[in-house]
Amino acid sequence: MQPRLSPKLLQIVFDNVYNGIYIVDSRGVTIAVNRTFEEMSGLTHAELAGRSLYDMVGEGKTFSGSASLLVIKHKKPVTATYSTSTGRKLLVKGRPVFDANDEIEYIINTIWDLTVVQYSHQIDADTARAHLLSEEDLVTCSEQMMAVIDLSLRVAATDSTLLLSGESGVGKSLLARTIHRASQRKQQPLIQINCAAIPENLIEAELFGYEGGAFTGANSKGKAGLLEIAQGGTVFLDEISELPFHLQSKLLGVLQDKQFFRVGGRQLQQVDVRLIAASNKDLASLVAEGRFREDLYYRLNVVPIHLPPLRERRDDIPALIEYFTDKYNRKHNSYKKFSNNLVQQLVTMPWKGNIRELENHIERSIVTTPGDLITQDNAMIPGLTQELPDSMTLKQLLAEHEKKILLKAREKFGTTRRIAVALGISQASAARKLKNLREETYS
Repeated sequence: MQPRLSPKLLQIVFDNVYNGIYIVDSRGVTIAVNRTFEEMSGLTHAELAGRSLYDMVGEGKTFSGSASLLVIKHKKPVTATYSTSTGRKLLVKGRPVFDANDEIEYIINTIWDLTVVQYSHQIDADTARAHLLSEEDLVTCSEQMMAVIDLSLRVAATDSTLLLSGESGVGKSLLARTIHRASQRKQQPLIQINCAAIPENLIEAELFGYEGGAFTGANSKGKAGLLEIAQGGTVFLDEISELPFHLQSKLLGVLQDKQFFRVGGRQLQQVDVRLIAASNKDLASLVAEGRFREDLYYRLNVVPIHLPPLRERRDDIPALIEYFTDKYNRKHNSYKKFSNNLVQQLVTMPWKGNIRELENHIERSIVTTPGDLITQDNAMIPGLTQELPDSMTLKQLLAEHEKKILLKAREKFGTTRRIAVALGISQASAARKLKNLREETYS
């Protein structure tokens, strides 16, 4: 007979795991939180137990958002970030537990503390809280992005160099900030540099700094570069493909030896930073064309993380619409809502500009629609021409789209292993989905 864990030992484990734990029932009522969550959030079990998240979530309330409420609505795992009334930033992975009737019975939330703000006489709690509430949040319920976040959290605790890839607007900057805040370096600076936004004749001085009199117009006392300013923290180099070729070797020296010379300097500068790079271009192709250094590419590509475009994770679109609608309603003091039919149609659109394009259209619709209900007739969103059948639910539309993707993937890749790799899902998920597809075809 297998020994059973005693209630006392279970409570010890519950209270001493590294992550916070928050358990709610199917109605969103708080059942329990562990001691770790109490410590990271500044909220106690006594303050939360028995209270409904529907009463605690919203502007000026206990939580700015809730993974649990999204799980209840979408009936699937959700990952989200939100802020607390105590001035903390948390990343939450909510997972439903289903009963014998396939209904949600409980939701188990696992929580990471992303709080960076250090309270002092210079920053009071109200200022810190307002800053947190103005930050962009991460919201996803797609398998592909869940896998991306899982990998990101695993590598956040290391100092490995990361290379984020994906189309413009998929959220590479947000993911880089999340990784930094989940790391041991989170209390030190995160410096973000867009390599395409700084003129080529200035970028070396901005990155590496310069000595006094190094060039015409230089400060006579010299200036520290962004790499030095980030000492102990993280440097995020966005659009790394645009870094001038002659500076790529200098950056390689930083990665290999943690040192460099300022412009016009003769003294080596020592630097301790973690580097995250990002590109919306295929760096391997640029290497093959001789437009990007091969040795730098391999130094950057220690842990590659690919963010899929929005059109390949359409499960996220309804949740993102809800998030951005709430965000811009608060910003513009309005109470707009998107109709269900319009949401269903937005799910089917190509979104070549990804999340950034979706967000822009949501804000535009909120500020230009005269009434409180935004529909296909009054939304200022190009491409709203396809009529959707009234009889099709969002679930049915997503199922139809998934079916088309699976059929194309099966035709192109053949095996479940290759299909799983191409679609960013597990082999077990690919096999199950194809089995269901076959059963549907022959039923």
